[in-house]
Amino acid sequence: MKFSESWLRTLVAPELSSEALSHLLTMAGLEVEELDPVAPQFNDVVVAHVLEVTKHPDADRLNVCKVDTGRGEPTIIVCGAPNVAVGLRVPCALPGARLPGDFVIKIAKVRGIESSGMLCSAKELGIAEEASGLLILPVDAPVGQSIRQYLDLDDNLFTLKLTPNRADCLSLTGVAREVGAIADAQVKFVDVPEVAATIADQRQVILDAPAACPLYCGRIIQGVDAKASTPEWMKRRLERSGIRAISALVDVTNYVMLELGQPLHAFDNAKLSGAVHARMARPGEKLLLLNEQTINIDSDILVIADDVKALAMAGVMGGEESSVTLETTELLLESAFFAPKAIAGRARRYGFSSDASHRFERGVDFGGARRAIERTTRLILDICGGAAGPVVEARAEMPARKPVRLRTDRAAKVLGMAIPAEQIAKLFSGLSLSFTRDGDDFLVQPPTWRFDIEIEEDLIEEIARLYGYDKIPSPAPRGPLSMLVQPEAQRPQAYVRQLLVDRGYQEVINFAFVEEAWEADFAANTNLIRLANPIASQMAVMRSTLFGGLISNLRTNLNRKQNRVRLFETGRTFHRVAKGYPVEGFHQPRKLAGLAYGGALPGRLERWRSQGRLFRCKG
Repeated sequence: MKFSESWLRTLVAPELSSEALSHLLTMAGLEVEELDPVAPQFNDVVVAHVLEVTKHPDADRLNVCKVDTGRGEPTIIVCGAPNVAVGLRVPCALPGARLPGDFVIKIAKVRGIESSGMLCSAKELGIAEEASGLLILPVDAPVGQSIRQYLDLDDNLFTLKLTPNRADCLSLTGVAREVGAIADAQVKFVDVPEVAATIADQRQVILDAPAACPLYCGRIIQGVDAKASTPEWMKRRLERSGIRAISALVDVTNYVMLELGQPLHAFDNAKLSGAVHARMARPGEKLLLLNEQTINIDSDILVIADDVKALAMAGVMGGEESSVTLETTELLLESAFFAPKAIAGRARRYGFSSDASHRFERGVDFGGARRAIERTTRLILDICGGAAGPVVEARAEMPARKPVRLRTDRAAKVLGMAIPAEQIAKLFSGLSLSFTRDGDDFLVQPPTWRFDIEIEEDLIEEIARLYGYDKIPSPAPRGPLSMLVQPEAQRPQAYVRQLLVDRGYQEVINFAFVEEAWEADFAANTNLIRLANPIASQMAVMRSTLFGGLISNLRTNLNRKQNRVRLFETGRTFHRVAKGYPVEGFHQPRKLAGLAYGGALPGRLERWRSQGRLFRCKG
């Protein structure tokens, strides 16, 4: 999730620096992966108005411009940008300005004409990687104002690395709610008044797959001007959130998605036939998507369709044939809730992803669909004009949100510290979690935007992260220790192994699963314990004796010309337990087995004894 700090602070403005806010979010479980300035540092760049443009007498590619910088008399600036023209408002670096790259602007003569400043492109200001000419500003840009102030370039970009369960923070509203809770700050949620219908036109909505799409809101808006310009403030917020501005109608739906977390879609209403259906795809159905990819829709794909054809891959991407264009004058606005299981993985199956699918497959606030369509309608009417019809809402059974009980004593045990009930109530209220008290317990009703609150431990996690992980003490673990009684006749395994090693035996470790034939030959075992998924065909049963492995080790040594072998192994064997045994199931005793092969003494000593040369020294 990427967004600008200035946008966030219009919703919630804690008295914290950018770095402190970043740390607070990270400690609350919303990891700030990146915190970057919108633009590098530069100074003395202002909005300028180009008054005159004439060709340079001694250079074909240069122009001599008379520019109003809001500093009194117009300034003469020599400019080589191909798009400079009379009437434009552009950034102008004044003499003494220091631009990115430590480039200082000075009064200088260019081919004999004195130039007092420089007209700038977005690349020269460090706010774009490429630029084909000057950065053209809106005609109402105030002449003389600092370009940093006008373009809000002292802003910062936050990039959150969200876990899949926190889909509620894939919007500015969700992030603002979190900041308000952890910083104890007032949140100014977007005011969304209902837009009254001024036309009667509407289109019927039919939920043919109510389990996958239990809620669908549609509204017709007529007389829109799709060629209207998107406001600069909206473009700026979109671009700083990583979304390219396309056209006013598309930009508005993207903006509301970022603001409220509800993906929306606009169809060209003139291209639709009959009712709108939310149904599963039919056999052999195809769809040309907005990314110019034609797909064969699988039968488990939810689609939005009219009476004739599929219009969109529901919750993922719209279709090209029903999309809005600059010629659109009448649109059908969609705001719906799609079940996460009906959307998850569908986009990846076809090798792409979308912002909408990223949100729907994690869970979108199903209580905010109507609010989002009202907000989008208001913005479209303000920017593109037109008249709105009534909202048509089709609703089936919505996801159940069962209350979750939190026991304060259980929370204290899990966290390792007791948090007062009043403090817990304040934390829940900050997150807009409604609750009732039952003695010391809290009965919390999960809101429609939190799909990750289902059990008591989820609420304990909320308390921990909002209270502050760094405030929870971490004492060293303590536990009583006592010496265990060991009978004198019992010897530890390590002692027995060392005795065997001292007598010339070598320890081996073999697999506990063996060949079936070994069990018959070495243990006469017919009640075998078979593996459901053996790693090899010759390792299909569990051993009931250690001898099979030892003899296999002996064979390996003999194949390598070793004529004297001393081996031992300690390990568990496995036996079925018949009914009537104290514990039914499997018995797994630990056993010790040894193998000796060859002469009693190694090599030379054995030959000496056979020749009568081995004797004992008298002491």
